[in-house]
Amino acid sequence: MSDRLPLTYVQALPQRPHAARTWLRPVGLHKRTDPAAAHMPVLAGGWMCFAELDVVMRSESEILVWRTTRDDYLDAAANASQAEAYLKRLTGPRPDFAGLSMASPQLMGIVNATPDSFSDGGDHFLASDAVSGAQQMAAAGASILDIGGESTRPGAAPVPATEEMQRITPVISALAKQGHIVSADTRHPDVMRAATGAGAHIINDVSGFREAGAPDAVAAAYASNPQQGYAVIMHMQGAPQTMQANPEYGFAPLDIYDYLEAQIGHVMDAGVPFDHIAIDVGFGFGKTVDDNLALIDWMSLFHGLGVPILVGVSRKSTIAKLADASDAKMRVPGTISLTLKALENGAQMHRIHDVAEIKQAMDVWRG
Repeated sequence: MSDRLPLTYVQALPQRPHAARTWLRPVGLHKRTDPAAAHMPVLAGGWMCFAELDVVMRSESEILVWRTTRDDYLDAAANASQAEAYLKRLTGPRPDFAGLSMASPQLMGIVNATPDSFSDGGDHFLASDAVSGAQQMAAAGASILDIGGESTRPGAAPVPATEEMQRITPVISALAKQGHIVSADTRHPDVMRAATGAGAHIINDVSGFREAGAPDAVAAAYASNPQQGYAVIMHMQGAPQTMQANPEYGFAPLDIYDYLEAQIGHVMDAGVPFDHIAIDVGFGFGKTVDDNLALIDWMSLFHGLGVPILVGVSRKSTIAKLADASDAKMRVPGTISLTLKALENGAQMHRIHDVAEIKQAMDVWRG
């Protein structure tokens, strides 16, 4: 990867910008209920509006940022139709995802049926404990239950696919039969097929569907039942065993945006519809603390991909590096802080351990 690029704000659009690539980042965010937001564009059809745009232009040596209004951006655009299409992706309402409205934030409860996950390993290792824990999360306000059978904490060793299936399919089957919306947290095509066969609606792949056959597994589920076959594409630099060794980016938000855009196309090529796709920037997966914080600050940028955003900051080690919280289960206040910042940037889905606490914080923030 390239060295980190300097970020420079400019007062006007350069006459001949030498950037090879341009992105848009909505800024000056206001709640839609704020009277000041009455005439502002709405962010992704949700609960936030934006007053201005950062037009971000990247060359091989630097990143230039021109802060402007929507109208001035359209006036300056060399290609009006492309500019309007980009703005439509930023502002257009998102279709329901797995039957859930994206006009309001949704909570995804984390259920790790593993002995070694970083903060809750062993809590839900038995299928009966996983089902009971998931039911409690649903009662507390989780609209999606994310079932995982392989730890992807930094340094974690891979789990054989057969063992991963044995851990998660009984849990998925029981919850799906009870009418819950279930997500399978897996990166392996064989496990994806087993999970959708057991009733999973969503495949949440931390590796971004890079493994051969992974997009096809989701496409097959969709072809069999259009109420299934939903995909969450996450960014991870490297693999769990090595991802935190020395992560490098030119500028993490832009690098990760381009990766996710390419993977959306890859998954669609396999036959998964655009409205069945969401993205996750992969907070904590092959990122430094600075990278993670930049992703939260620049979260509104990712609405330009035109799909819902899932954010997973729950109990992550970045919180411990910014505050005194070595025990992962004591990181709820830090999780709340990061979650509310992502919510302010319009992120539609939030993957969390502590459902009741996060829901209370979100309800108060929205109120």
